[in-house]
Amino acid sequence: MAIESPLFQSSMELLGHSITHFNGTSELDRKLVILHLSNSVELLLKDMVLDSGESIYKNPKETITIHGCIELLATKKIAVPFLNKLELLIDERNALQHRFGSPNELTAIFYMNVALEFFRSVVKQHYSQDFDELLAQFADEKDLIALKMREPSNDSELENLKKLGKVHPLGALLSAIAYLEKTVLQFGAKVGMGDRYLSSLPVSARYLEVNGIELPSGLRDRLENTRRLRNQAAHGRAEPTREDVVAAVSSIEELEKFLASLNIDETRQKVAIARKQREAERPSYESSRVLLPPDQWMHETLKTFLMSETAFAGRKFMIDVRDANVSVSHLPEKLPGSAQVHQYAFTLNEKGDNISSEAERIRAEILKDCLAPQDAVRPETESFKEIAA
Repeated sequence: MAIESPLFQSSMELLGHSITHFNGTSELDRKLVILHLSNSVELLLKDMVLDSGESIYKNPKETITIHGCIELLATKKIAVPFLNKLELLIDERNALQHRFGSPNELTAIFYMNVALEFFRSVVKQHYSQDFDELLAQFADEKDLIALKMREPSNDSELENLKKLGKVHPLGALLSAIAYLEKTVLQFGAKVGMGDRYLSSLPVSARYLEVNGIELPSGLRDRLENTRRLRNQAAHGRAEPTREDVVAAVSSIEELEKFLASLNIDETRQKVAIARKQREAERPSYESSRVLLPPDQWMHETLKTFLMSETAFAGRKFMIDVRDANVSVSHLPEKLPGSAQVHQYAFTLNEKGDNISSEAERIRAEILKDCLAPQDAVRPETESFKEIAA
């Protein structure tokens, strides 16, 4: 495929413009992020269709839609990466074009990450180009620097999040959490934690403690406050401030120093002992039916259900499963707004072979609760419980 194609060039230009607006702070900026990203994806897909030997015109005056591109590429056995998330981007674009309003910052962050990963994959696989080098030709350097600040890879870049927090507190906080997650997982790989008992987000003190690593009480509390703020922000129940970002970054830096001070060999032994203790304490269940710990199995099963259930088309959810308790947050269409939080408990028998029936029961309850008319929703004390982060 040729990067000199007018469609490809226009696609990259729109992507560059979307990054400029992504670094903006207004509601119009966030709306333009979605519109530009969707149009840039559409143009890139049309260029791929042309390169496959097919026409992008369905009549002399009209080109095929983005869905038409996807269908044509499928007939050519050309895979479209991140297709399920791109379809959500298309729906978001269509909604913005047919109603007033603008997406919240969390939505803009989500779709920017999706689009960047999509372009990175396609540019490498279909155009044999380095995406980062190519992007630098279509985006302002200052915009790329600001974008890179959201993806810290070392202590120096992590410190820059404090500056980013002045303009984009939520984006800076989520980037700090991603850095924290990567830090913990990299350390876990060194000491043999693995990911078999991985929580939905390994940013809590509990994740380290169940693996035999005790944290100083002050550090533990600060990490829990960071995790709690992240959950509340993700559910639309709190807006992080610059001070919150500074505190989160400071906690992460403190954790890095603490982990670096640990003796790797001694820590590896503690992790191994903790693993044996968990194995001894875990309830037995039929491994031929369930290959994951119950909480993780239930989380993956219900997450797939929420993403694939056609009755939930266009709706957004967050799910957390911990200690045999399921929390499903039905997010508002736009902020400000309250997330409807529904909670369900499940109980396994001695063998654990009833987990599928428990999942089926919870799926039915989720459908009933989340599709109920607004005036039929349970009172706030039940359905809108504060998220216990």
